[in-house]
Amino acid sequence: MLAQLVAASTVTTGWKWIAAGIAVGVLLVIYLVVVVFTRDRKNKKWHLNPIYVAEGADGTLSTSKFQWLVWLVVVLFSYVFLWVLRARQGNYEAISDVPANLLAVLGFSTVTAVGAKGITVGYLKSGSTSKPDDDNAKGGLLVDDDGTPQLAKIQMLGFTVIAVMIFLVAVFHQSRGANPTAELPDIDGSLLVLMGISQGGYLGKKLVTITTPFLNTLTTAAGKVGEATVGEQVTLSGSSFGGGGGSSRLVLDGNPIKTDSWADTQIVFTVPAVYPDAGGAWGNLPRVVRIGVDLGGGTKGNDVGLTVTR
Repeated sequence: MLAQLVAASTVTTGWKWIAAGIAVGVLLVIYLVVVVFTRDRKNKKWHLNPIYVAEGADGTLSTSKFQWLVWLVVVLFSYVFLWVLRARQGNYEAISDVPANLLAVLGFSTVTAVGAKGITVGYLKSGSTSKPDDDNAKGGLLVDDDGTPQLAKIQMLGFTVIAVMIFLVAVFHQSRGANPTAELPDIDGSLLVLMGISQGGYLGKKLVTITTPFLNTLTTAAGKVGEATVGEQVTLSGSSFGGGGGSSRLVLDGNPIKTDSWADTQIVFTVPAVYPDAGGAWGNLPRVVRIGVDLGGGTKGNDVGLTVTR
């Protein structure tokens, strides 16, 4: 009886459901393998969330990783589903005819995710940005790190959803009838161009968004604003200061000075005992100096005035 079932060339609706079940089963096995091998052994924690692998270092969903994961799941499911239908018809060979546009989409998603990661790592190493902790992380699938919607992410994810829906419809269309074609469908060229443009725009936006520091106020422990004595500690408040590493520096009238602490929204420094230039003398005080933040690579924000007194 089993031999007769295998030898049969027609594909019934029941077999199509079986093929879909096998495809889902393969995805489930891969998921379990990922759960086992990504277990946090130190904290004895299992990462059971299936989209955990699409999270960034800040614990929020990464748009580039998420679209990479979506395409991986969709293509794996489609490949196994269609192969089982082929096997039911007696063809046990691998699906070797993979459409060029589908390969291009997989390439786009891979390059986008890897490129986005490389850009972020480069910024972290240069000190142009800092990695937010999990409590302060605001980024996500459709929003920037400051919590505001980002059109580049919305555009990329929108075309990804449309392309995935059309691709899945084509896959199930291939399985129609008693003798389905069971070949991986192609992706329309115009849709491929739209996805390529959206992913290029996403990377371009990420590449040029070297966060410009914004300086707001200078205050002392005594509550004075914009005024401090020589040797007094001052807190500079603002945004996008980065992590303070690499070539980042605090400058007084363009001259680098030491800092006591550095965070993305606050820098603490002590007014130097001597003026930080070749002369080294403060001269007549009070004196107004300009405090600025230089992240290196030509990335500078505004500067603010500080009145230095004795």
